[in-house]
Amino acid sequence: MAQTGSNLLRLGVDVGSTTVKTVVLDPATHDVLFTRYQRHNAHQADTVRQLLEEAAGRFPDARFRVGVCGSGGRPIATVLGAHYVQEVVANAAAIRALYPQVRTAVELGGQDAKVIFFHYDEAAGKLQTSDMRMNGSCAGGTGAFIDEIAALLSVPADEFEQLAAQGKTVYSISGRCGVFAKTDIQPLLIQGAERADIALSTFHAIAKQTIGGLSQGLELTAPIIFEGGPLTFNPTLVKVFAQRLGLREEEIVRPEHPETIVARGTAIALDELFPGEKDSMTLSQALERLAAAPAPPQESAGTGKPYFASAEERDAFLRRHQSQLRSPVDATDRKVLRGYLGIDSGSTTSKFVFMDEQEQVTDTFYANNQGEPLRVVRQGLLALAEKYRKLGIRLEVLGLGTTGYGEQMLSQAFHADYHTVETVAHARGCRRFFPNATFLLDIGGQDMKAIWLKDGVVTNIMLNEACSSGCGSFLENFASTLGMPVDQVADAAFRSQAPAELGSRCTVFMNSTIINEQRNGKQPDDLMAGLCRSIIENVFTKVVRIANVSELGDTVVVQGGTFRNFAVLRALEEYLGREVTLAPYPGEMGALGAALAVKQEVEAHGYANGRCSAFIGFEAVEQFQYVRESGVVCPHCANHCSRTILRFPDGGCYVTGNRCDRGAVVTEDAAAEAVKPAPVPDLFHLRQELLFKKYPVSPVRENQKQTVGLPRVLEFWDSMPFWSTFFRALGYEVRYSHPSSRKQYESGLQYVASDTICFPAKLVHGHVLDLAKQGVDRIFLPYILHMPTENQREKSPYVCPVIMGYSMVVRNFQDPEEHFSVAFETPVFHWFTQQDRKRQICQYAMEHCGATKGQAEEAYRQGAAVIEAFRRRLVEEGKQVIAQTNKDGGFAVVLAGRPYHTDPLINHDLSRMFTRRGIPVLTVDSLPGLSEADLHQSRVEITNDFHARMLSGAMVTAQQPALEYVQIVSFGCGHDAILSDEIIRLLGEGSGKPPLILKVDESEAAGSLGIRVQSFIETVELRRAAQTEKAAQPDRLPEPYPVKYRKADRKLRTVLVPNISAPVSTLLSALLDREGIRAQALPVGGPEQIRVGKKYTHNDICFPCQMVVGELIDALQKGHYPEGSVAVGMAKLSCDCRMANYTPILRKALDSAGFADVPILTTDPGDTKGIHPGVSMLGARSVLLAAWAFSMLDILEDLCRKIRPYETVAGETNRVFQSCIEDIAAGSKEGLRKMIAAFRRSINAFRELHWDRSVRKPRVLVTGELLVTYHPGTNFHVEEYLERNGMETVLPRITYQFRKDFQAAISEIRDFGAHLAPYPFALDSAVEGIQRYLERIAQAHPLYHKAARPQELYDTVRTIIPKTLTCGEGWLMAGEIAHYAAQGVRSFIILQPFGCLPNHVCGRGVTKLLKEWFPGVQILPLDLDPDTSYANVENRLQMLIMNQTAETMPAQSGEEPAYRKPRGSYQHPALSST
Repeated sequence: MAQTGSNLLRLGVDVGSTTVKTVVLDPATHDVLFTRYQRHNAHQADTVRQLLEEAAGRFPDARFRVGVCGSGGRPIATVLGAHYVQEVVANAAAIRALYPQVRTAVELGGQDAKVIFFHYDEAAGKLQTSDMRMNGSCAGGTGAFIDEIAALLSVPADEFEQLAAQGKTVYSISGRCGVFAKTDIQPLLIQGAERADIALSTFHAIAKQTIGGLSQGLELTAPIIFEGGPLTFNPTLVKVFAQRLGLREEEIVRPEHPETIVARGTAIALDELFPGEKDSMTLSQALERLAAAPAPPQESAGTGKPYFASAEERDAFLRRHQSQLRSPVDATDRKVLRGYLGIDSGSTTSKFVFMDEQEQVTDTFYANNQGEPLRVVRQGLLALAEKYRKLGIRLEVLGLGTTGYGEQMLSQAFHADYHTVETVAHARGCRRFFPNATFLLDIGGQDMKAIWLKDGVVTNIMLNEACSSGCGSFLENFASTLGMPVDQVADAAFRSQAPAELGSRCTVFMNSTIINEQRNGKQPDDLMAGLCRSIIENVFTKVVRIANVSELGDTVVVQGGTFRNFAVLRALEEYLGREVTLAPYPGEMGALGAALAVKQEVEAHGYANGRCSAFIGFEAVEQFQYVRESGVVCPHCANHCSRTILRFPDGGCYVTGNRCDRGAVVTEDAAAEAVKPAPVPDLFHLRQELLFKKYPVSPVRENQKQTVGLPRVLEFWDSMPFWSTFFRALGYEVRYSHPSSRKQYESGLQYVASDTICFPAKLVHGHVLDLAKQGVDRIFLPYILHMPTENQREKSPYVCPVIMGYSMVVRNFQDPEEHFSVAFETPVFHWFTQQDRKRQICQYAMEHCGATKGQAEEAYRQGAAVIEAFRRRLVEEGKQVIAQTNKDGGFAVVLAGRPYHTDPLINHDLSRMFTRRGIPVLTVDSLPGLSEADLHQSRVEITNDFHARMLSGAMVTAQQPALEYVQIVSFGCGHDAILSDEIIRLLGEGSGKPPLILKVDESEAAGSLGIRVQSFIETVELRRAAQTEKAAQPDRLPEPYPVKYRKADRKLRTVLVPNISAPVSTLLSALLDREGIRAQALPVGGPEQIRVGKKYTHNDICFPCQMVVGELIDALQKGHYPEGSVAVGMAKLSCDCRMANYTPILRKALDSAGFADVPILTTDPGDTKGIHPGVSMLGARSVLLAAWAFSMLDILEDLCRKIRPYETVAGETNRVFQSCIEDIAAGSKEGLRKMIAAFRRSINAFRELHWDRSVRKPRVLVTGELLVTYHPGTNFHVEEYLERNGMETVLPRITYQFRKDFQAAISEIRDFGAHLAPYPFALDSAVEGIQRYLERIAQAHPLYHKAARPQELYDTVRTIIPKTLTCGEGWLMAGEIAHYAAQGVRSFIILQPFGCLPNHVCGRGVTKLLKEWFPGVQILPLDLDPDTSYANVENRLQMLIMNQTAETMPAQSGEEPAYRKPRGSYQHPALSST
């Protein structure tokens, strides 16, 4: 590292989550003159000081330009007076300078993952960054992910690579996050899979997550550089990427000194981003500034109260619970100890108890599995035998029972007499000591179980679906990180006087929160106190999901190893506001339940062999060994599962990895001998068979010598018999894509536009690719935007957004015509009625297939007859199954979901889990009487046929004594969260039958699903055996909205108005006042209101709903509005958005929060649910005034955003804007003339503002879902943040949200013959007239320019998105991006709530094509939810800001004067009405 001749050097400092890196560069050559890398142990500033002192010693006289990057870099940069460079931008700068051959960079860090795309700009003659992607809502596929899996495998992190290199078999493991992966790995570990194979599979999961999650449809072009710790220290991971991407060795770039490349890039980026030398400093000056800096302000997440107000309170708590614990009874005085052995092989620990004949526990065992449960249990059993052998006591096992994840394996290995699912075992153990228990909460290492009991019988069970962020391993991981033994966590938490408030984030993102809190001075005690509370918060947001704790009943019992930690116990009592009962053996209650179960089984039915327990005995345990065979391919069906076989000394074996029962057969001889059980009706499999059957057809014309490809996806799972018959009748050969497989799914991953969209959508790309490989001539995948209503008493024409618009995503991202040279046909259909359906399909046949009208109609008739026969057959089969089940006295299960949940890959072959237990399975559309169900009894707005089927199915199930109900839900499907809550209500109030809700995704979750299914079956059997079934009384469903807002309430009640934004609420409240409704706009919500909303809504409900519910309930809880004098307002539209159902969510939340008597007033003029009979929120006149008010707001906000970044008197623009809105609101109460006068005054007031636009700032368009775009409390005040960081923001017009829908409806009437009322013509014309009138006034302001109209915006994107595709923001979002990109805007942000399917389709679904049209633009989608990490969002915003070079914008005509000098005697502009 030689000294340089130049004295002005470049210094890059990278302050990461765990380390600080410094690099000194020669700016002329980019040579490294000095480099250091050091861990900071949460003391970032001190470590930076040490490294600067060392560099100062090397370069005493040099001056430096300094850049700082990294997650902890911003405060350091501020103190030093240095430039902050976002880390992805720094990395890109380094690659462009040092590795110009690279076209893609993949970087995996400790908690983040990034992909950077490059292209060579021929005109500029250099490498340019074309796009950057960074993980948002999830930290899957990062270093923390690898560390978690290493901990799970009990392997040091630095040996994980060595282990993975030995792997041979690749299992399917979720890469979405460490927690989801554990759900896949635990069953594999417990069932004996090789740890090397699991390590290798983990690397494959990471590669899948990065390719599918971050590329988002962009191709990872070679050469590819692999950076970051996980890729540097794990060469096998790089090999896996190369294998999956088909890279040759010369296409892989491994950087030199990867640990400091980002610091080096920071130094390089200084001259690109911040040209000039005025900011130079010596390192002595830098050190002086660092020393003089005040302590950084604590931007803590918050500080909670200590766990106890006094030592006396703590001592009383400890005495109470310590007295509830029991020790095993002393059996050392006996000569023979006879009893029952219960083993619980759990997710992370193995436990057993020995219980004597009087059901007294004599011995317990509790140990970590260490990934080898058989070995651990064997050691425990030998220790038990040795103990009593030494005492001379004969130990006699009267029965062995097993439970837990390893229930079956241990049963096979040690020959159990009985095995039972863990939930039932835990409930049985609880009942032994607490026969009156009403609620049992068990928190284990990886799972949580919430069990409701009545009179000793289990009535309902809920388990954590996939997230274990509230479990024991969650706490264990963080205790380990903080260097604290687990048994000291409670003492640490109780010592804390300032517990951190950490929320309920997922495990990996909790890491960044903790690092931030450490930086802000929180001590380990404070962090552990916060984590224990987080566990309980997770329980009640992710599992139990009740807001009213009275629903838990009188006696709450807690058990599970996690409650051995008394801080978690205390946190639970704080949350519930009541005392709970601790089980006497918290960690061993499942094992005790297994022992009790085997005792009961033996006493009731005797031994299977008629003589004694089947247990192999302690001598055999001592000799017990097993051999593991991995990667044994199953030959018995087309799945060819890769199995692991454990062979035991007695010749027995245990098979895992098989998807069906046939895989459990190890030899051909055994397969021949296996007695096939009598077939159990499985209408799921029958439905699939009937869907893809070849029906008889009479061709209406000669063979067309063309093949039409129909993919087995989405709506085709409801209509395939129609389409296959229709096309064959028209003379085409029809080919289906092959049945879904994991290989097929993974083949299409590179085209997936959004990593958080549902699995059925991700699967589409693989099926399209499959058809292209089959050589079909055309692939048919229509847009289906409306469907005829099946239940004639409801109006439900809408369709799931994925079915509506996924054809567009496939065309924009996969482009079969371009990539595979196959015609891709995507006609647009709007079927409001069956007549529309026939007419539009026949029109398609005539225009695109060359059929005559007669041929088209005959082909349609044949297809319609076949689909009708298909539906009839299903219902007939359903009737037969119900009748036979009633006759047999058993029960059948309705497996309800959307039609595409019939796909066995999507549902994980769920139906077999029931049929192998002898339980018949029905589909929801096989239920008789579905279309006659009275859906008016449902609180939910019925907007979609598939929703109607599931809700009607719940009602039919409630009426039929022989039926039970299971709902399949796709991860990421926002609508299903609403349906699940309503299905639970309908079944609970209608029959007392709790349904089973199963959430599925692409992860291989058969093990955890199996536990849920088994728990459900045993719970149902126990409930039915106890004859607790209510008589089926369909008329027992209560009135869904018993509390009404009536005309008299106008004078009696104040209506609370939640926010889209503060100005919208101010204007809306004024208009309600005009209607004679007393209205009160609420303050804009923030973190406190989000917490309240989260508490009273389902975890999967969309973020905007959680915010508005939180604002309303928070206002009620603060007690400013007596219950008898208040009502709440809520937006309600009939549409495909979840907004259609905010009202039932709000009603449930109000009831749970204790406000059951508070009525709701909605914006729905039709009031379909009779919530406010005879009352409309706004009359026709006020609706018109609202159009004027919101048009005025659009214009004033447009001016606000043009002036505020350039104002010369800080805060002046916002003050004037607020006054103007209040002036217009006051005017609206008196009429239109007063409003217009107020608007004129507002424009004049804006003319008097002072700004300097002589140096323009880069513009950024912020668009997305309506509420998260405008409500600052949901988007981290993104508009203010961007302006603070030197940007000028542009936002969509609120009125265009409505005009987009009006214009779509006009197109539906004009272009598709929809029989709709003609009001959209009048409304759109009216709003256009209003906008023109107001713009003539607004043009008096030099900065106001006529806005582009919705039609102009649509015209820019008409070739990529149908005008009538209006789900979410529809074409408006794409139109705005294209319009502003054409004007030179380079930065775009799409804000969307997590799980917002419409925006996945209409937002992310168009980004690839827009970037191809406008190569220089950057589009940043941000998923937002209550637990989104601010640090993560800020990092991604900084990536966008740093990557934005200043736009060159010509001065627009009419903008002068660009500079307005502030007057010395400045006065606030006078507004006469305020």
